[in-house]
Amino acid sequence: MYRGGHIGFNALLYAPFVPLVSRGWSLELALAGAVLAVGLANLPDVDQPLPRIPHRGPTHTIWFALLVGLLAGVATALVVPSTPSAFRFGFVVGTGSIVAHLAGDIVTPMGISPLAPVSRYHVTLDWFKSKNGRINRAFLLVGSAALLASLGLTIGRIGTVAPIG
Repeated sequence: MYRGGHIGFNALLYAPFVPLVSRGWSLELALAGAVLAVGLANLPDVDQPLPRIPHRGPTHTIWFALLVGLLAGVATALVVPSTPSAFRFGFVVGTGSIVAHLAGDIVTPMGISPLAPVSRYHVTLDWFKSKNGRINRAFLLVGSAALLASLGLTIGRIGTVAPIG
């Protein structure tokens, strides 16, 4: 999957959580989660321009997902300090964002080795090529629409219930 496809896929996966997080914790935390989910969508591909790190190597493992989750947890706790569970939330969204990227790459012929270097087990479903423009655009369009609709409906619901004055 390419950049737009990964962004759309992460947006699509996070969209249903916006109203749940907003209702259970706060709109602020739900928005932070959306920024994290979409912002981290392409982080594993940071390996592409690096000469000594193979593409779909260390940055395409569950270990990288856990590391990013830890960093996202710390960042969320700093950005939303009023929420006691901010670290846990950031950890889950950060880790989930990278795992979603890995899932997007598993469906391509190249696949990934998510447990490297512990295991050489390679996973590919070979459903479509990464460069398939139609699939990438479809994920970007559907994911963006779903996240925007979810945010709009959630903010609209909060606006209609909030007391005036």
